[in-house]
Amino acid sequence: MTTQYDLEQETFRNLLEELRNQFQVSDALVQIRQKAWQHYLALGIPAKQNEAYRYIKLRNLFSQPFSLGVEKLISKQIIDSSIYPECKHSVLVFVNGHFSPQLSDFTSLPTKVVVSSLPDAMQTYGAFINNHWAKNIREETDSFATLNGALHRHGAFIYIPSKVAVEPPIQILNVVDSDNQPQMILPRLLVFAGPQSDARIVSTQKNFALDGYFVNQVSEFVVEEGAHVHFTEVLCDEHPQGWHFNAARASLKRNSTFKSVCATEGSATVRTDYRVTLTGENAEALLNGVSMLSDKREAHAHVYMDHQAPNCRSYQLFKNVLNNFSRSSFEGKIMVRKAAQKTEAFQLNNNLLLNDHSHADSKPNLEIFADDVKASHGATVGQLNQDQLFYMKTRGFADEAAKNLLIYGFCEQVIEMIPIASLQQEISNKARNYLIKK
Repeated sequence: MTTQYDLEQETFRNLLEELRNQFQVSDALVQIRQKAWQHYLALGIPAKQNEAYRYIKLRNLFSQPFSLGVEKLISKQIIDSSIYPECKHSVLVFVNGHFSPQLSDFTSLPTKVVVSSLPDAMQTYGAFINNHWAKNIREETDSFATLNGALHRHGAFIYIPSKVAVEPPIQILNVVDSDNQPQMILPRLLVFAGPQSDARIVSTQKNFALDGYFVNQVSEFVVEEGAHVHFTEVLCDEHPQGWHFNAARASLKRNSTFKSVCATEGSATVRTDYRVTLTGENAEALLNGVSMLSDKREAHAHVYMDHQAPNCRSYQLFKNVLNNFSRSSFEGKIMVRKAAQKTEAFQLNNNLLLNDHSHADSKPNLEIFADDVKASHGATVGQLNQDQLFYMKTRGFADEAAKNLLIYGFCEQVIEMIPIASLQQEISNKARNYLIKK
């Protein structure tokens, strides 16, 4: 029996076919895009019963008449105002999903660091990129991440050579500037961190869209032996009707670390999807997120942490503050393979609900095949502590100020993990002023 969902899904599938037919780009990535498209066709659009999307109202996405994101001229003044002080000369700019070298500035990066578009990178690093993507496309289980591989145009490539420590943080600035026609925007970033290298990368968004949009973003990290990468994402400047699917993929070699912090205020739907694979002994991954939601905004996190080697560690901490009719979800799995003895893996999702209308779903889980493992997972849902509120009021705090301070205290543990001072202060201010009407 054909349902209304099936019909809407078919309409969206036909739209993607039309966009694919309009997508006529002849460059070095043609074969890779073709493989990604074939894999997308094999995966299909997520069905209503799909566990990874069970909390996402995909019907609302299917009804949008998207066109592919187009390049636009953006003034340098607008770009400059969106760059953090620490990243003044280490910024890569995307406009509607297209990497723009003209608007970017990486003059403060070490001369050995390579920054280029993905098609240009194929001229020098073609063998590596082909091998990497052939494996990733084959193993990818998310339809929308695969769709990005098939339809993205001008992605960016960062190569950090062995033993190079990049002092300034590298900012990835995604500018969304669509007019009345909602656009499907497909930024893609590939970062190769060579052995014993070190880098901090922050991905941010600047929204000028007049209407809704669909950002389908993928960031990939290859973290070689002894390398350290800290990745921060800020998804706060979103249109209330915007959709943002954000996939992060990381492969960790021996003695490497990958740390990530994501901060968002939500949108029609913000979905962060992590797949981290620990392939080398003594690798470490830390994933952290904080969502501060109000009105009818939504934020959803999906995590797959794959322990394949012994003596590795992973830690996950995701916190959500919800007010009004906002919604959040967390679904995470820690997979511990048979060879991954002496694994340490921990997963926690905390939710703070400020009224009876907000809603949080949580589904942490473990799948363990090794017998020498330390692992735990958990979830909490609670409200502001009334005893603490009463105590603060007796000490002269107004009601709103007392609540804001408790909200900040709830978020502080994650916010303090942001390694860039100006950005940490910005997110702190959002938490401290959560209940103040904008």
